[in-house]
Amino acid sequence: MKHKNFFIVPNQIFELGLKPKEFVVYCCLLRHSDKNTDNCFPSRRLIADECSIDKKTVDSALKELEARGLIKKVCRYRENGSRTSNMYYLASLLE
Repeated sequence: MKHKNFFIVPNQIFELGLKPKEFVVYCCLLRHSDKNTDNCFPSRRLIADECSIDKKTVDSALKELEARGLIKKVCRYRENGSRTSNMYYLASLLE
């Protein structure tokens, strides 16, 4: 049975010394991640709305998470060449 009303945050997250904005953005990415591939593609606006922060704060948090090796951000493009939401690959904290 698949549960859709919660997601799991590994205990190791508390050992990383993340700032609150980084913690909440990482949790948001976990919430949207595909459990089989550990990737997701929420828009920056969606992340900002769900975390109750602005897009610049989201960008700052994503940059720090990427610098720490917790995520890998890949830009995505539509067929017409315009940008769409980024793909985020989440590092496993359980290894």
